[in-house]
Amino acid sequence: MKTVKTKLLCIFCLIVVIVSCNDDSLRIDSEPEFNSFLEDISSLPGEVITLEAVISDPAGVKSININYDKWFLDKTIVKDSLPDIYNLSYRFKVPDAEDEFSVHKISVTVTNAGDVATIKDVVVTLDKDIAAPVIMVNSPLDASTVLIGNGDEISFDVDLTDRELSEFKIESDILNETIALNGSATYKYSKSLDVLTPGSYTFNITAKDVSGNDTQASVTVNVVTDLQFPAMYLTDETSDAALNQDLFGIPFSTTASQATGENGYVFTALYYSKSANSEVRFIPQKESFSPFAFGANANNAGKLTLGSDATVNPIVVPGVGYYEISIDVRDLSYTVTPYTPTDATFNQVYVLGRGIFVDATTSTCTNNADGSTQCWHFNSGKPLVQDSDNQYLWSLDVTVKDQPDDNGANGFILNANPNGWAPFWRTNTEDRSIAVPGGGGNYVFEDSALDKDYTFIFDTHLNRVIIKNR
Repeated sequence: MKTVKTKLLCIFCLIVVIVSCNDDSLRIDSEPEFNSFLEDISSLPGEVITLEAVISDPAGVKSININYDKWFLDKTIVKDSLPDIYNLSYRFKVPDAEDEFSVHKISVTVTNAGDVATIKDVVVTLDKDIAAPVIMVNSPLDASTVLIGNGDEISFDVDLTDRELSEFKIESDILNETIALNGSATYKYSKSLDVLTPGSYTFNITAKDVSGNDTQASVTVNVVTDLQFPAMYLTDETSDAALNQDLFGIPFSTTASQATGENGYVFTALYYSKSANSEVRFIPQKESFSPFAFGANANNAGKLTLGSDATVNPIVVPGVGYYEISIDVRDLSYTVTPYTPTDATFNQVYVLGRGIFVDATTSTCTNNADGSTQCWHFNSGKPLVQDSDNQYLWSLDVTVKDQPDDNGANGFILNANPNGWAPFWRTNTEDRSIAVPGGGGNYVFEDSALDKDYTFIFDTHLNRVIIKNR
């Protein structure tokens, strides 16, 4: 019996030894290591962020726990395969209601197969700068034109704003400069540039912030040696499309000075301002604001600025009424002078001719007394509507089309007498927008102008006619 007990004891001891040899926890002396770890993260409320790390342990990575009670974050990743290297990449969203610029500490706990743990903290600061710098180019105006003079042809006034600016750069064929800004929130770049050679110059501007955000802007300036024009026009329109919406009359023609030394430089326009603070510009080309457009210098009263599109700062006409506006491109100056007309007014103004229909049905060929057909005659003239604020200003909406059952030219004459030919106006054959009292020539519509709707506008003081599309 003793022999049997001895044998059983030996067998038990052997089993204990074998089990002890297979118990890894008794022989694990490693601990998890963070070989790479993103310890600081800049983010924002509502943004998704990623916790990243490379974790190693020869005993095998058993689990990773990510915990932050304030954000209800408690995620445990369990690895049954016990890898000795594990690449952690865990995405989650920062709560929308969290405060910007607040700081938060998230614990990452890694446990190996022997239940040995290593803890690392990730600091999340909600201060991420995702906004790019703002560039405001105050001058020069893009697509502006300047004259070569005594220097300082191009003056730069550029404002930058951002949370933390790092760099300002301007690049061109004639100017290249890089300025470190060292985290400032604002920066103003001011510089005057002397240009010796005429041409078109583009300046590319870049602003960067400390977070790596950047913004680009560019401005082009045309530098010329002299400005002299055969004609000049005044307009209160603001686009090339509006300049070309008419048969004639837009933009308004001006009178060029014939004085010695002023021809091609000095121009005068007469203008009716329908409302206070009307905005006008001068252009030497009839169909476009490019390449030259003259407006007011915002920083120097009575001085012009030269641009090349409709964004050039306008000349402001202060009141309601008639004004004489003159410009001199030699010294880039202008004047705005109000005046009161003294010429006679008319009780009624009529349009007569052929092919003109009021309300698309009533023709200027229809005799007002008996309804017979009588084209190009005062008996059939149709009345324009007088402006309620200006007794010189008249208008009428019409449709122009070929007169049915009648042969002849489609055109018009204006008059102020339903019983006779005087007074009457026909248009200047060289500039149809000019109404010639008691003279001029009959205006005849091109075939391409037929079957369209127009507005007639006639100013008996300015002797100006506009026919524009509607």
